[in-house]
Amino acid sequence: MIADVVRDLSSEVDWVFFGLCPDGLRPYVKEFHSGVPLAQYPAKLASLDLDLALAPLEDNPFNEAKSHLRLLEYGILGYPVVCSDIYPYQGDFPVWRVANRYRDWIRVIREALSDRQALSQMGDRLREHVRAHWLLENHLDDWLRVWLP
Repeated sequence: MIADVVRDLSSEVDWVFFGLCPDGLRPYVKEFHSGVPLAQYPAKLASLDLDLALAPLEDNPFNEAKSHLRLLEYGILGYPVVCSDIYPYQGDFPVWRVANRYRDWIRVIREALSDRQALSQMGDRLREHVRAHWLLENHLDDWLRVWLP
């Protein structure tokens, strides 16, 4: 979905792929990290030390049924996020949501990377949002009230 974005920004962005990377994009990618066993996933994701994370999703029924887990994973690490503006990523997460159009992805990525201080602050805001609203420890009473008689 964003292959053209990756290609056209390759001289401006050091692309890091984790998990899957289509062969056609490999010439434009600075780092490719293959998948790891689930137990190693959090540490591996953290080790990437990303300046900006992308979470593109095509707008289709399968993806509409997904969760916002990717925002939680990136958020707890303080990675600012640009994501597709579809259901799983909507809500009050402080992220950049974009329509699934080439020009929108290009514009928002360039804008985000143009101000490194604001970019870092956006990552901090997302981390704080995840800590405040999505950690079980902070909401154990709410869960107990819902699940127990």
